Amino acid sequence: MRVVGRYQVPGGDPLRPTTTGVNFGVKLPTGKTNIANDDGELAERTLQPGTGTTDAILGAYFHQRLPQFDAAWFAQFQYQRALNSHEDFKPGDRFGFDVGYRHGLTDKLGALIQLNVSIKRRDSGDEAEPDDSGGRFVFVSPGLSYALSQTLQVYGFVQLPVYQYVNGVQLTASRAFVVGVSGRF
Repeated sequence: MRVVGRYQVPGGDPLRPTTTGVNFGVKLPTGKTNIANDDGELAERTLQPGTGTTDAILGAYFHQRLPQFDAAWFAQFQYQRALNSHEDFKPGDRFGFDVGYRHGLTDKLGALIQLNVSIKRRDSGDEAEPDDSGGRFVFVSPGLSYALSQTLQVYGFVQLPVYQYVNGVQLTASRAFVVGVSGRF
């Protein structure tokens, strides 16, 4: 579970309104860290759903609407760092950078495209496998959004790898799907 707050400042030209802000929060230690196979053998720590750690999250973003084109673009950066370790395991720091563009197709439907960059440092601790953790990833993510109301929208992306480099031997996906709901109040 992640709890993230946002402080934003509107501004810019009324014909091209902008929003700039910062994100700050924590990832809580809610995921399981003791999943075992049918023989009772625990999975490697990097394969567990949770890390058992509390992580700090800090980021910044910029968003600009382009009303004359029924479009918008954004850029954001995020950094995540474990504040503690759990049972001799501490996940590596994560850096993320995203830039994206939305173009209106109809009053409610929008086409989306994003470039996502992620860098994960090696895990540490006696239960970590630093030689087989961490990496660098670049994805292109096309998608669609649909406005259910002026303040609520649903969206979906397919995330396609353009570049993947992992340390050692790790599982990677040939694609990922993201579906979400976004609201403003």
